[in-house]
Amino acid sequence: MRRKIGPIIAILISVVIFIVLVIFSDTILRDSQKDMFTEETISYQELRKNHQPETAAKIAGLEYVDSNQESTYLEKKAYDMFHRGRVAPGKNYVSDTGINERIMYYMSGSRYVVAKRYKRLWSQAPLTFVLIALMYFVITDSVILFYYRKRQMLSKDIQSVTENLRRVRKNKEMSSLILSPDDELYGLVEQTNKISMDINELRDDVRLRERRFRGLVGHLPIGVMLLNSQGDVLMHNQAMASLLDVNISSDIHPFIEDIKTYSLSRMIEHTLKKNKNHHREIQLVGNSQKYVDANVIRLVHTREDFDQQVLVILYDLTQSRQIERMQVDFVNNVSHELKTPVTSIEGFSETLLAGAKDDPEKLDHFLKIIHSESIRLTELIQDILSLSRVKKVNPKVELINLHTDIDKILEQQSLAIKNHHLTINKKFFGNEEVTINKEKINLIFRNLIKNAISYNKENGSIDIELHHDEIENRLKFVITDTGIGISEADQGRIFERFYRVDRSRSLETGGTGLGLAIVKETLDTLDGDIRLESHIGLGTTFTVNIPL
Repeated sequence: MRRKIGPIIAILISVVIFIVLVIFSDTILRDSQKDMFTEETISYQELRKNHQPETAAKIAGLEYVDSNQESTYLEKKAYDMFHRGRVAPGKNYVSDTGINERIMYYMSGSRYVVAKRYKRLWSQAPLTFVLIALMYFVITDSVILFYYRKRQMLSKDIQSVTENLRRVRKNKEMSSLILSPDDELYGLVEQTNKISMDINELRDDVRLRERRFRGLVGHLPIGVMLLNSQGDVLMHNQAMASLLDVNISSDIHPFIEDIKTYSLSRMIEHTLKKNKNHHREIQLVGNSQKYVDANVIRLVHTREDFDQQVLVILYDLTQSRQIERMQVDFVNNVSHELKTPVTSIEGFSETLLAGAKDDPEKLDHFLKIIHSESIRLTELIQDILSLSRVKKVNPKVELINLHTDIDKILEQQSLAIKNHHLTINKKFFGNEEVTINKEKINLIFRNLIKNAISYNKENGSIDIELHHDEIENRLKFVITDTGIGISEADQGRIFERFYRVDRSRSLETGGTGLGLAIVKETLDTLDGDIRLESHIGLGTTFTVNIPL
């Protein structure tokens, strides 16, 4: 509304200024005309000395008027002015101003006056005055309209720049604004566009950094959760959801919806209220109970305390605790396994020293038992050393002949094979020469063959198949025995250390309970895998796959 009223007010002001200028010019003209009339009256007075008043007035360019007559226009005006007292012998000069003319009077006698008509400014040359007035209004109105038009365009451009800045602030695309280089706002618009480009680059960089950060946090093996000062979840990763065993929503929500473990909730609440960090090892409550190392950290910002954030970090200790338990169990099992042969050797030695050595038959019997237990003790120590060396073996590879190595292992076990009256069937497919770690592959072959011999039946058989796939560059080893078989309940545990399917059979054959554990851990170092298929009383098949 103000934009529409502004030009009208400006035009009205220009009209007022024109009227003031006209009146001022007419006033100047009046003063000039008065001076002229004064000079003419002085000439009239001088001429009266030698001429009649009427003649003197005519010569001086004045009109001689009788103020007592009302015949003419001037006589009527003079009569009216005289009877109202406006002209008198003491008031020489009187001016009567009309719309188009100005009449000046001078009273020279008791009843006669001289007068002269003068045109006002606009009556001097009406056409010229009209043309000048038209030119004035055309020029002034054009200037006013041009100014307001330019101001309107400037205002519109400023509004567009303001809108673009608002769109930049709200992360929206700027609208196009094209200006000529000589425009007043050209520099501002150019700088606004550059600022927009810089802000877009910064925002892209921030988004990229945020994606990288979220990707980094998302792939961290530790659980991460970020909370605001009200305890609402702002961010989390998949590891945290896995540890808590819940589906954490991506929307902002209270942490209590996800964390069900009381001790962890108390740690978070205390950090939120007291601004103190906490570190504790706790056991999570859920479908899968896990041990975690929990850190609840208050993140310090430069803003006020109400804008603080809390970072919850959970490090999974479950596997570490399992390893610790396995180590404790391993030590206990080793102690137990070592105690049996050592006790036997000690007991029979004491018996011999007590006098049994004097009996040749008992001496021979007890010495055989001591020898057998010492062999078993040696094998146990060897297996323990093999298990400890699995991950320390030099990763050096070399070219070996699989057929030759398996024959050597079978030759070493020939006595046990002969005692059990076993039949060995061997099949080799593909190239028998491969490049692999010799010590590790022989450790796998030796323990699987020994296991197949120890748990086989009398007069049974062992089938050995070796496949070398040169296209996929993989090695497949299959060994099948006709032994006692493994129950489904035991199949999930046979790769545990010191676990035996048939303990009495293992003791009889001298097994240590570490053979399959050695095979499994050795395969893990080679990125291989082992599969088991077994039925009670029908035998067992182990299938090993190793990438070369």
